[in-house]
Amino acid sequence: MRIGVILLLYLVAIGSVSAATRTWTYERDHALGFNFSYPRDLFQRTEGDGKPSFHYFVSRDAEAKLMVGAWNNEAGQTPSEFKQWLLANTGGYDAATYVPRGRTWFVISGYRGDDIYYEKVMFSCAGSVVNVFAITYPQGPRRQYDPVVEQIEDN
Repeated sequence: MRIGVILLLYLVAIGSVSAATRTWTYERDHALGFNFSYPRDLFQRTEGDGKPSFHYFVSRDAEAKLMVGAWNNEAGQTPSEFKQWLLANTGGYDAATYVPRGRTWFVISGYRGDDIYYEKVMFSCAGSVVNVFAITYPQGPRRQYDPVVEQIEDN
């Protein structure tokens, strides 16, 4: 029993320090002025869909995907209005298990098949800019990716 507890504590410690021990790259999108970071030993840039101020990354094994981006909120949507639009007009949110929100942000996270997704949308500059980061990764290596989500989310 005692060995089991020690092993469990060791595994939790490994998972919690993995994001801190990774090599992080810090970048700035000059068009909209937001900063973002990602672990460069885990993700590499990949071609996106050509949207300005969107940055796309894929894990070295191509199993995980990360996107950060922003746009001017020309429609003047509130976080609640945008969340309602997102849920009504895009798919894949049926198995949401975590949906916290604040006055200027919201998160939608859950499962899509065998993958975990986490999306955070933040309204900044008095609501005139919408920032988003989204990550999808397999459930198997979640202890590797969960700390990365926390690190990105905190920055």
